[in-house]
Amino acid sequence: MGQKLFPIPVRGIGTAEIESLPSYLHRLAHRHGVYVGELLKYVDQQVKNDVNFTGEIQCLPSYIKNEDILRNNVLAGYLISGLEYLTGQSLMGTCASFINNQLNMSKCELLGGFRWCPECMAEMEELEEEPYFKLIWQFRAVQKCPIHRTSLLAKCVECGCTQTSYKRLNHLGICQQCLNPLSCRLKGLYHLDCGSEVAWDIIKLIADIQKFGERQLPTDGVIISVNELFDQYWQQHREDFFYNLLSRDKLLTVVNEKKTLSLNDARKLCFQLGISLFDLMCGNATKVSQSLGFEDSRFFPKNFLHASVRVVKDHKFFLKRLKELNESDDTPISLKATAKALGVSIGYLEYRFPAQVRLIVDRHQSYLDQDHLRKVYLAQTQALQYFLDVSENRVPKSRKHAYKQLREETGLPKWVLKKAIQTAYQAITASDMGKLMIS
Repeated sequence: MGQKLFPIPVRGIGTAEIESLPSYLHRLAHRHGVYVGELLKYVDQQVKNDVNFTGEIQCLPSYIKNEDILRNNVLAGYLISGLEYLTGQSLMGTCASFINNQLNMSKCELLGGFRWCPECMAEMEELEEEPYFKLIWQFRAVQKCPIHRTSLLAKCVECGCTQTSYKRLNHLGICQQCLNPLSCRLKGLYHLDCGSEVAWDIIKLIADIQKFGERQLPTDGVIISVNELFDQYWQQHREDFFYNLLSRDKLLTVVNEKKTLSLNDARKLCFQLGISLFDLMCGNATKVSQSLGFEDSRFFPKNFLHASVRVVKDHKFFLKRLKELNESDDTPISLKATAKALGVSIGYLEYRFPAQVRLIVDRHQSYLDQDHLRKVYLAQTQALQYFLDVSENRVPKSRKHAYKQLREETGLPKWVLKKAIQTAYQAITASDMGKLMIS
């Protein structure tokens, strides 16, 4: 029998307010009274040991970021199939499976961590419903709640916790760090706080997928739609207007190289044609669009134009700090610890300062090697001294007692002590045997 977890249903199923897969994972862990990491290990162990599991077995990492299972990939597919098998519940639609499938993904279209609408959380509490995080809240374009038109939050207003901790001690409506309700805002709302940056096209796409199902979307639906649009404009000798819909290079890439569009580009194309994303992805763009005669493109809404903020770093400052770290007499730290101390990524250091990175890595490795030799020498010295003292006192030699005593005295790792004790024991035993043979 496959069902070994509580049959907890997905919240909001069949609507645009469906629960996201990371939210379901955290909620399931809380309902079972375990941490998320323990639940992941259990799911991985159960499906791998169950001969009746028909899904494809994959390697499940010990820690999973939310954004890693919000789109179509091997990890998300393995986790969904495993949870469906063990809970008996359908998890279809809990992730944006059309990304990396019918559409490509641009940078930051799906946000990491959790976001929530405090007003929605308050309504769940008033209705005595179990709080959860919706899938639509994970899209960068959705800046406002489609129900209340209020801004979404990504951190607790009291302590700044992002709610991504694997330690689930409370339900999802309470901050896991300070126990403050997520339905609270730092200050009251004014009419200026309510806006229209809701991204209704994405909301409708999630609703259509819930209504008609993911299987209605062919993998080449976008390519079919764009090719039919190109043929229609070409036959009318108006291909110039076709290139005005989005970008000549991007559209010709789809037509000639059969490469699909990103989510943001697909939204722009659908906006110009006046059709839904679901119709474009189904390959029905020419059958539903009424805008093929428009000659002028329209201005895009603000939520189409969100640009990533580029952070300009002071390279000279970081180079100076790296040189100071390499020339200091303090204990050498690893490259990861160095990047964390400087507040930058490891990739940035490797790209900008390869020579300094090499020095940091070599210096840290040399320190680790010397520390290892020091521990081995100390373990061998203490083990040999123990057996020599035992021999003088004519007490039976016990390797188990030697490990227990030396572990308390030195605190050295188990594998270092055991190897040193075995080596010393063999040396003392061989010496005693040699004395007996001589006598």
